[in-house]
Amino acid sequence: MYNVLLVDDEINILEGIAMIVDWAACGTKLESKAHHGQMAFDMIMEQKPDIVITDIKMPGLNGVQLIRKVHEIHPEIRFIVLSGHDEFEFAKTAMECNVKHYLLKPSNEQKIEKSLKEVVADLNEKEEKEAFLESMQDHLKKVMPKAKEQFLKEFITNKKYGVQDWEYYSRLFEIDTDSKEFYLVVAEMDPPYEYEHVLALKKVMVEEMGEEHIPLETTIGDKIVILVERKSRDRIIEKIKAAKQSFSDFYPKEYTVAISDLGSISQLRELYNDTLYCLTQRFYVSGGSIITMQDIKKDHTGMKELQYDHENLIFAIRSGNESLVQQNLEEFFKEVWQEKYEVSLLKSHCLELFMSIIRQADREKMDDYFKQVLLFQEYDKFQELKQFLEKVAFEIAEHHYDRTKQTQSNIINRVIEYVEKHLSDEELTLSSIASDVLYMNSDYLGKLFKKEKGERFSTFLVHRRMEKAVDLINQEEHAKISNIAEAVGFGNNPRYFGQVFKKHTGMTPTNYIQEKQK
Repeated sequence: MYNVLLVDDEINILEGIAMIVDWAACGTKLESKAHHGQMAFDMIMEQKPDIVITDIKMPGLNGVQLIRKVHEIHPEIRFIVLSGHDEFEFAKTAMECNVKHYLLKPSNEQKIEKSLKEVVADLNEKEEKEAFLESMQDHLKKVMPKAKEQFLKEFITNKKYGVQDWEYYSRLFEIDTDSKEFYLVVAEMDPPYEYEHVLALKKVMVEEMGEEHIPLETTIGDKIVILVERKSRDRIIEKIKAAKQSFSDFYPKEYTVAISDLGSISQLRELYNDTLYCLTQRFYVSGGSIITMQDIKKDHTGMKELQYDHENLIFAIRSGNESLVQQNLEEFFKEVWQEKYEVSLLKSHCLELFMSIIRQADREKMDDYFKQVLLFQEYDKFQELKQFLEKVAFEIAEHHYDRTKQTQSNIINRVIEYVEKHLSDEELTLSSIASDVLYMNSDYLGKLFKKEKGERFSTFLVHRRMEKAVDLINQEEHAKISNIAEAVGFGNNPRYFGQVFKKHTGMTPTNYIQEKQK
């Protein structure tokens, strides 16, 4: 229902019209009545009715003045004018203010109701048009972002689009940009993820980068593509890092972002291909990283053949030398990281290396390691592959170390056992044991002995002879020094034995025997 204000300075006419007109049947409601122009104006300012039925001739503010005054402020309010024959000129002036309904007095209820219905029909039609336009505008608001997204996607992926198409659609979609150069920012999430994660990430990135001008953004497959007007690359990186923090507050998902070099609209497809190449390098970086064209080599060195000699690494594993194993692996992976070899090439090379490494294991363990070959297909990060190979290499090297250590311990134990049995032999030396007993290189045996016992063999032999001499003195009540010297390998040189004994115990053999007898 439309609200109506009725204005007439003749109270009888005012009340009469109010009574006889079927307001509801006309789709209206008589909201208020005024008996002079100024009162009507005040009501209009306060209530803002849809329709005003007014007399022309009124004291003070007449009908025409009221219409003009209201029309300047609320031109949408409709007027129906009631006037006598002598007020026709006033009515003509009212028509200039878009007043379409003019009734001569006296007017019966049929004429008034007819005019009201015509005004109501006009208002209904206007509302329907406005509602339709509003609906269309709302629809366009919803469709326009999707249309813009589709345009950017088509422009990048469809070669038939050119600069002229860009200019045409820029005007059509009201793309606000005067920039000549742009960065292309492309993001790709690490699996697993749902498409809602992609949309959420796009929203967060666009919002965080809102201070930078973003003419267009879209998704191509599972990749987020954002066109950024020329700004500082460092500023863009800063915003992307802020987006990562905001996104991680809602989703614990990792993603990689590639940033192209600056380029014009005509280079957009080339910039996109550059970002795709950047994303192929995500194998070498951890989740959440940002890769720019400056970070990788333009000549695509990853296509070069990967050749690397791992002979030293295999020897280090067989020797159980973990520090040397680590050194060789670090050198290899450092070169791989610097060169950024093509991923399939690297995996193929590492598979061959893995096979070489596990061949150093025992047969049973080698079979277990071989079952892990399928893991290579699952690793999609450089660090994962690196850590896997390091783990296997260190495990096998440790096994060799333990086995070698056990072997070395057995060798040294044999040396000690031989020494115990031959302490009286004046010719007892490490060289004689190495050549006559163990058939080994004496220098190597000397190094093993020092590594195992923490002292040189010659030092050990002297200490052991002195300990044996002390034991013999303690065991014999009337020990002869010459006999003891001979028993511990000093032959017929008791004087030299006495010097060594004193150095070892702090007293001469004679003094030691006297002290024992007290």
